[in-house]
Amino acid sequence: MEKDSALYQLMDTRMHSVMNGIVSSDGEYQAILRKSDIYSGELDRMDLSKEIRLLIDRYVSEQNALG
Repeated sequence: MEKDSALYQLMDTRMHSVMNGIVSSDGEYQAILRKSDIYSGELDRMDLSKEIRLLIDRYVSEQNALG
């Protein structure tokens, strides 16, 4: 396929937009992961019982299921 063909240019544009989306999503994911690590550390320092941690886990899981 010739690089100056319309199809090639369209594919190139599409690939760039896909790659930009991946990079953007990865940045958002990394930011969420950093914030999550902070909260996890705070919970660890609270030295909560297994029952309380399980309750928190169930609550957060249900909230995530809601969207």
